Amino acid sequence: MLFYLTNIFLDVVWGTAFWVIKKTSGGVYYLIWGDGTNKLENDGECEMIILSKENIENDECISKLLEQTKLQGEQIKLLTDSIMSLKEQIKHEESN
Repeated sequence: MLFYLTNIFLDVVWGTAFWVIKKTSGGVYYLIWGDGTNKLENDGECEMIILSKENIENDECISKLLEQTKLQGEQIKLLTDSIMSLKEQIKHEESN
């Protein structure tokens, strides 16, 4: 009985260690040498190029949106101040 349990335990440990070493070595190989294709039309590279072009084109839109957000924040602050002053006037009138 002990033999079977030991055999199963060693089989699981060996399988896990083999899987971890295989995946790690494959990942390191991919990081160093890539996937073996030297084509420029690799899907990931094309997506990266398209995303970087879109980011450059959208930079103006993002700047405009940030300006609008700042203006809206200022307007919200002014409205909040106005509401607070109106509340104070109402409380002052009620107390008189």
